[in-house]
Amino acid sequence: MERGRRVPIDASPTIRRPQRSQGFAALAALSLLLGAGHVQAGDREDVLARINEYMAHEQSGDLIAQGRLMLDERSMVYPGGRMHGNNREGMQRQQADQDAFAAAFPGVRYEFELRDIDTQVWNGDSALVTFDSVPTRIVPASLPPEAVAKLGPPKIPLIVAAMLVKQEGVWKIAHTTFVPRDKE
Repeated sequence: MERGRRVPIDASPTIRRPQRSQGFAALAALSLLLGAGHVQAGDREDVLARINEYMAHEQSGDLIAQGRLMLDERSMVYPGGRMHGNNREGMQRQQADQDAFAAAFPGVRYEFELRDIDTQVWNGDSALVTFDSVPTRIVPASLPPEAVAKLGPPKIPLIVAAMLVKQEGVWKIAHTTFVPRDKE
């Protein structure tokens, strides 16, 4: 550079990556495109069986058992909030709430109908299941009218999206999103 001559400084310098990392990035993208693994016969059925097991535990009120179908670090998005972190603690809190409800309203339970189930499996280790969950609250005739009056509104129909991953040959729920099915 000549002495006394000013050269403008570029405010946003170009960052050059070594060719090796670009090659690695291209190889990684190609392997994802072609599939790092392949879907095994029965994966779709196994995923659907896991979702049916998940909903059976929801219907029975056994949320601790339902929690064992999930990763310990499962995340969840639901109307009014979201949760991530220690899933076991979260399921224990939900179980305590469920147990308190069962004690206050003996015999009240929910049945769930699953509609419009769509299952997609990728690479033999990732799956997305979406469905409508339509609850029906069952109130026994033996529940006193004053208890029925305190029940509050029933659960609402939801669109559910569950992301599952296969770990050590077992499908686990990694994330769930719940969205109200009917717009108000």
